[in-house]
Amino acid sequence: MPRKHVVVLDTNVFVSGLISAKGAPGALLLRFRQGSFEIVTSKAQLREIRSVLSRPSLGRALPKGTAREVLRFFLAFKKLTRVFDPPRLPWEFKDVDDHFLLDLAVYSRADFLVTGDKALRSLALVGRCAVVSPTEFLGRL
Repeated sequence: MPRKHVVVLDTNVFVSGLISAKGAPGALLLRFRQGSFEIVTSKAQLREIRSVLSRPSLGRALPKGTAREVLRFFLAFKKLTRVFDPPRLPWEFKDVDDHFLLDLAVYSRADFLVTGDKALRSLALVGRCAVVSPTEFLGRL
């Protein structure tokens, strides 16, 4: 059996997939639940996800009655992923708020960093990690 891809999902992709099962982010979370690939995350990303999920604006964006399901999936997500605490590396990438994703991609030896962020995708590679959109990654599964 071939090795599963190791993937860093940008927080924007993860949260988009939680908000709606439609579209590429939702399809990615479904494929993750089916065991198609492995997700790695970091303590910094888990803090960011928790912060985003607690925003009132997100509560309004979720379909009625799904807040509990989202929280349940987030708790399961933490158990289903490998959580790293990578060292900070020096990056020339302008958006310092995304440096933790680059650190994670390199430290975890991820195959893919999946993001909707065009600036991040412009990097194309971080170490040996390909930086791709959700649609591009789905095409590689």
